Amino acid sequence: MSKTYKPLDELLKETGMTFEAIAKKAGIKSYTLYRLRQNPSKMDQIDIVKISDATGIDDKKISELSLFFARKVDKLQHLAS
Repeated sequence: MSKTYKPLDELLKETGMTFEAIAKKAGIKSYTLYRLRQNPSKMDQIDIVKISDATGIDDKKISELSLFFARKVDKLQHLAS
């Protein structure tokens, strides 16, 4: 089982860049990108813009994935309680 959010990973992979190359071009540490891939809801607007600028992916697409992840986690937490 993957520890990262598959839809975000797939979107980033579609660029043809490695995760390390994306992080470097975005000016963030590889570990930071990994952490954001684990929990996209932790991305703030600055992270989203940096990743968007580095990859050419529309920032709205990244924002939507982040929001969808947050809602999914929130729903699962409510079901568990």
